[in-house]
Amino acid sequence: MKTLGIIAQKGGSGKTTLGIHLAVRAVTAGLEVLLVDLDPQGSATAWWQRRRQQAPGLVQADGAHLGDVLDRARDSGFQLVIIDTAPHASAAAVSCAQLADRVYIPTRPAILDLDAIGSTAGLLVEIGRAAQVVLNACPPPTRSGEPRIVGEARQALVAYGIPVNPVALSQRAAFSHALIDGRAVTEFESGGKAAAEIDALWLDLSQELFP
Repeated sequence: MKTLGIIAQKGGSGKTTLGIHLAVRAVTAGLEVLLVDLDPQGSATAWWQRRRQQAPGLVQADGAHLGDVLDRARDSGFQLVIIDTAPHASAAAVSCAQLADRVYIPTRPAILDLDAIGSTAGLLVEIGRAAQVVLNACPPPTRSGEPRIVGEARQALVAYGIPVNPVALSQRAAFSHALIDGRAVTEFESGGKAAAEIDALWLDLSQELFP
């Protein structure tokens, strides 16, 4: 069983949206997937309750019992667990980072969002855990390539010593529309640009976790 932790100390970074979409994409790839909702706001849980399919599975938990949740998931035959943490929850983030095989830190490319990466990066350095930043809610690419703000964000993130995923997720209406009735963009608009970005991010993640 492999585990992906999604953490960010700043709210509004897109943790839940990222976790949901990767979970659904992994199900499409044929994996048994569990989404663990550590956020008291329960956004992932609310999405799952609107969903017509039972997969991915979902369980609500708190950081103090995350190890037990993962043990039960392993015993139940899950192949991938994706953990959605709450913002400003250092203890849960530490627990998640320590137990995960891979950690994603989503962030918007705006300067105030990039500044907030510092606390998350420092927390990971303190416990000696590797991670990867995923740029989220970016302006869509143009014919000439990535928008300038995305390139500038990649350069700014070098200072934190955390690798940035080559895939940047764009701000697209399909992400919001899909969530309304418990779907993901790969189900809502499978041939669309948003789905293609999730496909690319999943390919990168799956090659690492399931070589």
